[in-house]
Amino acid sequence: MAAKRSLALLIVTATFAAVATPALAATSVPVTLVGLGGTRQFAVEDITGSALTALNLGTGGTQPFRTHVTDSSFLPTAAGGNYDVFATLSNLYLKTGPGNTASDYNYNVKVPSSAVSVVYGNQPLGIAGLSVADLPKLSLSGTMSSCSGLSSPLKSILGLSILGVVLGSNSALTNLCSTLGVSGAPVTATVDAALQTVTSTVTDLTKLPTALSGATGGTFTNPSFASGVGAFDTAGAASAAGAVASSLPLMKGVTGSNLNATFATDLLAQLTGQLTGPLTSATGVGSLTQLSALTSVLQSAGAPVLSQLGAVLNTLTSADQSTLLNSVFTSITPSLPVIGDLQGITGSAYAFPTLKATAPNTPVPGTYGGTMTVTFVQS
Repeated sequence: MAAKRSLALLIVTATFAAVATPALAATSVPVTLVGLGGTRQFAVEDITGSALTALNLGTGGTQPFRTHVTDSSFLPTAAGGNYDVFATLSNLYLKTGPGNTASDYNYNVKVPSSAVSVVYGNQPLGIAGLSVADLPKLSLSGTMSSCSGLSSPLKSILGLSILGVVLGSNSALTNLCSTLGVSGAPVTATVDAALQTVTSTVTDLTKLPTALSGATGGTFTNPSFASGVGAFDTAGAASAAGAVASSLPLMKGVTGSNLNATFATDLLAQLTGQLTGPLTSATGVGSLTQLSALTSVLQSAGAPVLSQLGAVLNTLTSADQSTLLNSVFTSITPSLPVIGDLQGITGSAYAFPTLKATAPNTPVPGTYGGTMTVTFVQS
């Protein structure tokens, strides 16, 4: 998946004296932002977050801008969550007309693209509003006591006498009591918790699910003739045949096959603080997991005591099921998250490049125009 944003750049040299200090500027050119679809969007913006419409470089000065990747419930994978953002630049040609057609430029008089570069400051990259939707795994453990050792309320729920004898005909309960014997049995299970939205506190951009890097920049040593103004320079393209246009990296996102340990540990700490309340309930409201999810895990378990407990649950009301399970599983611990637990990521990733131009010592004063193209590629 690729998207390109072409920006018009102009160099304006003084028209009243050939020896005057030239100025660099960009006219207000609309930047059309076309959504990529899905839940990841890309934009080129000024530093306030508005669509980039002008870059005024003054007399060989600098102007910052930003590239912006927005995820909204996006689910990255190692096979489909990576992206690269890079920029190319044409030469800047003397304008002879008011428009942007081939006849509006003198392609024999130009400022080379090598006069322009991309640099970065102390904070080249950043993130904002990062949160993840996570489906935690809960590790459950406890002890199922013998039927005679159960509390009076649980005996009543199950249909046991005060001595723990099965009342009536209940083969599922009879089998469970037989398996438990006089000593009872330890029980363990793993179940999906209710979906949680967690705000990450990790500040190291290389530790995120999609690690952020690639703010390299550099000089546009070789011009681009692929699009915009440069595409009109057929003679220049012919003379530069074989030369590859300089493609300057602006930002890069790489999704690993699993969560970074720092991020996973932070996520676990956030989940531990959020996961409060009873294990389950008849309605599922306010509980850590849905009753149906837990009963399904037990009924399909390989351990006899768990599968038999699952069969017994089928004979109880939802309220009685939750009462029994909350009393049996007394230890509830979230498991360390893995990338498969993530159901979506929301947030913004930014690069903060600065366009820098060396004031040209051009023999012909006037306005020089070219095109910078910023490309987003997802793989």
